[in-house]
Amino acid sequence: MSNRVPSIAMSAILALVAATAAATDGPSGAMEAPVVPRNIILMIADGCGYPHLQAGALWRDGADRFPELAALPVQLAVATFAEGGSYDGDTYWAKGPAGQPTTDSAAAITALTTGQRTHNGRLAVTPDGAPLPTIVEAMERGGRSTGLVTSVPFAHATPAGCAVNNEDRDRYLEISRDLLTRSPLDVLMGAGHPDFDRQGFAVKMAEYRFVGGQDTWEGLRAGTTGGDADGDGWPDPWRLLEDPEAVRALAAGEAPPRVAVVARVRETLQQQRIGDRQAAPFAEPPLTGVPTLAEMTRGALNVLDDDPDGFFLMVEGGAIDWAGHNRQPGRLVEEVVGFVEAVGAVLAWVAAHGGWEHNLLLVTADHETGYLGGPAPATGPEPACLASLPLEPRGPGVPPGLRFNSGDHTNALVPLAAAGPGSTRLTAVAGDVDPVRGLWLPNVAIGVLLQDLADSPATR
Repeated sequence: MSNRVPSIAMSAILALVAATAAATDGPSGAMEAPVVPRNIILMIADGCGYPHLQAGALWRDGADRFPELAALPVQLAVATFAEGGSYDGDTYWAKGPAGQPTTDSAAAITALTTGQRTHNGRLAVTPDGAPLPTIVEAMERGGRSTGLVTSVPFAHATPAGCAVNNEDRDRYLEISRDLLTRSPLDVLMGAGHPDFDRQGFAVKMAEYRFVGGQDTWEGLRAGTTGGDADGDGWPDPWRLLEDPEAVRALAAGEAPPRVAVVARVRETLQQQRIGDRQAAPFAEPPLTGVPTLAEMTRGALNVLDDDPDGFFLMVEGGAIDWAGHNRQPGRLVEEVVGFVEAVGAVLAWVAAHGGWEHNLLLVTADHETGYLGGPAPATGPEPACLASLPLEPRGPGVPPGLRFNSGDHTNALVPLAAAGPGSTRLTAVAGDVDPVRGLWLPNVAIGVLLQDLADSPATR
């Protein structure tokens, strides 16, 4: 069987995703009536491939896999290529990724949430420039509340592409203003504070590009910024939280109807903090003046779960990608572990709120960053594909042996772990087999599933 999905076959694949709507997602996997979950949670580890997860698991647990992810019943690989690209497993593992076009986060989130491919740099916009229905728009239209949580500024590509149409992902000021003043979002959380630097120190000159400009920010602090989120014709201002203790308190008890969190740090919660950025994981003390991704996730869930019609939540571990670009093994492990802690927070919430009967969880990545593999072999030549070199386990708490072979994205397959109603529909379209990763599907299949679920009322 070929490992390549030609573009002419893509429409057939997408049709098959929609056609499997009658598939069951119960424990047995038997065919039943269509089931639509009340709550849908998409978690994206930006820039995270299989070796990245393995590195984090080896450091934390001394194991090859995190149990939080291994326990999810649907385990597949995902191809990430953008418009005009393709993936061929035989070629990748025989020759490596050189010369293979790669996606960026903008094109990837567009595929993952709209079910359509586009060119790099575009957020929920077709290659011809036409706006696509964002997943937030679709979920809100179906009656669900919506939220976005990230460890980087929410104006960055992955969160922004869930709610904004824009031909240029780098228009941070415009994008953040749209998120804060025009979107129907109920939860919006991330970094990007105008008054603090990457270490969480106050700055003399504020930088407002990640919060919609000075006027938007001042309105946010005054409790006046916010458009009509519920469609009643009246503005719905955000409740702004900046203090980590306030974010932690948000996880329990009565929650405001609309919450924005802007952590007191410039661009990442932890990855860009000052110190030896090549140090072992957590050797440099983490910042204490910001919440963790897991804490923000718990707070977001407590806000959103008040909606009896359900919710959609996207959680991004955004700085995994940043650590990969900067070839930082210690910070990479930190960010991966922090992301998986957020997965654990979601799993705990699911267990307390209806289990897998009512909740769908999809955990994946938008692309791989760093061409990560193991150390060079002690003897003999290196393989053509350096990603095939195994990581070197060194025990819990000790950084595993690994090597960044690039500071950029690759065309490698990324992992998908999923559970809940709708998840087995993805297995039904994973028709190609990679020689190393096994069954895989194109990322647009996830977007088609999400858009289809958004248009269908919850049956559970």
